[in-house]
Amino acid sequence: MGDCQLLWSKVLDVIKTSASPVVFQAFFSVVHPLSLDEDRFVVQVDSPLVVDWLRQKYAATIEATLQQLCGRPIRLVLQCDASATTVTRNEVFPDDCALPSPPDPPVEFSLGVRRGRSLPSNLNPYFTFENFIVGSSNRMAHAAAFATAQNPGRVYNPLFIYGGVGLGKTHLMQAIGHAVLSRDERCVVHYVSCERFINQFIEAIQTSTLSKFRDLFRSSIDVLLIDDIQFLSKKEGLQEEFYHTFNDLHNQGKQIVMTSDKSPQELEHIENRLVNRFEWGMVVDIQSPDFETRVAIIRKKLETFGKTLDDDVCYYLANRVRNDVRKIEGALIRLLGFASVQNKPVTLEMAKECLKDYVTAQAPITLESIQKAVAEFFDVRVGDLRSNRRPKMIAHPRQVAMYLCRDLTDSSLTDIAQSFGGKDHTTVLYACRKIDALKRTDEQVEQQIAALRKRILESTQGTV
Repeated sequence: MGDCQLLWSKVLDVIKTSASPVVFQAFFSVVHPLSLDEDRFVVQVDSPLVVDWLRQKYAATIEATLQQLCGRPIRLVLQCDASATTVTRNEVFPDDCALPSPPDPPVEFSLGVRRGRSLPSNLNPYFTFENFIVGSSNRMAHAAAFATAQNPGRVYNPLFIYGGVGLGKTHLMQAIGHAVLSRDERCVVHYVSCERFINQFIEAIQTSTLSKFRDLFRSSIDVLLIDDIQFLSKKEGLQEEFYHTFNDLHNQGKQIVMTSDKSPQELEHIENRLVNRFEWGMVVDIQSPDFETRVAIIRKKLETFGKTLDDDVCYYLANRVRNDVRKIEGALIRLLGFASVQNKPVTLEMAKECLKDYVTAQAPITLESIQKAVAEFFDVRVGDLRSNRRPKMIAHPRQVAMYLCRDLTDSSLTDIAQSFGGKDHTTVLYACRKIDALKRTDEQVEQQIAALRKRILESTQGTV
């Protein structure tokens, strides 16, 4: 056990160099080493939520560090307690696009009876958990939001969700509100943008109704959902007001959910005491959706429209717009509208014509750049990927490269096949199907794809 603990301490020293102090304290403080054998390092984790987060965010780093320290491949095994079997990804979240079932029986929940709603909920009826597509890029945020909705004010308070524009932060936030109201309609849930909050505060000062404003936000709300909290930047008076509003609500056990385009530590011109409070509960991020999630989003949107499209059109659209869910939906609406005006069915050719100027300029991802990145990752030569050699150490990287070429470019199967030494397009199709299947059952392959995809996208300087 002593050797096991010493080894884990060395791993943590490496993790500290890349993880923020808040993340390190929140997640790694609940991880405890249990055992080390020839090829497995077993650790105990207190929460299935943390198990899934660690598996996605740090498993590859931890395993690489273990291999470097031990001089041999070591597989990380995450357990929820010392006696439990290994918790796999499918046991925590059985379906990428499915909503986890609520606890059974449900926990009794009431934040207080109101004589009447003093504030409207302002919720978009579409922004529910049922309409939210879960993928690797947002799984942690979805899980945290769902858990918050089941026990508001008790599990993660506050919940702070951050990420880029159009990735689903507002959707998740409002889904919490809908879920709370569905369980107890007496609760007062209020969604407000930070900009609207600021304007209401200014109006209250101008009309001498500041006491009424404070009473509404500090005494009449059970769940406060405030969007784009970064707009408090450089507004000292507003920060003071929100500081006291936050304290009053938190002290009463009322749930606070916030969104931002940056993590608390990255927010500029926000008082330290506020940043500190933002980090009291759970801080989670949403990243750009991967290819599978983008396709699922398109199909879900088509379902709401009562429409269907061929797979090749869905794949083209998913490849055309990569980093913004709202742009994906906008491109789809544009395409369907174009087809309606033309009174023609949507085809791949129509999609290419309609969306040729839809996305902003970005650094190109080429078949050659993907092959080079994969070759470096697996320590093989690009020539090996293009050869006809079939040993596993080459065949697997070649299939991964083919899969990523299909995922990250608009190239046809034939073009991809030609770039791999003139192979047949059926070889590429087989490789894509095989890697897609392996991703669902083999965590190592899933992590390889995620790491490579991130590396390739980052090489375009974040423009994708």
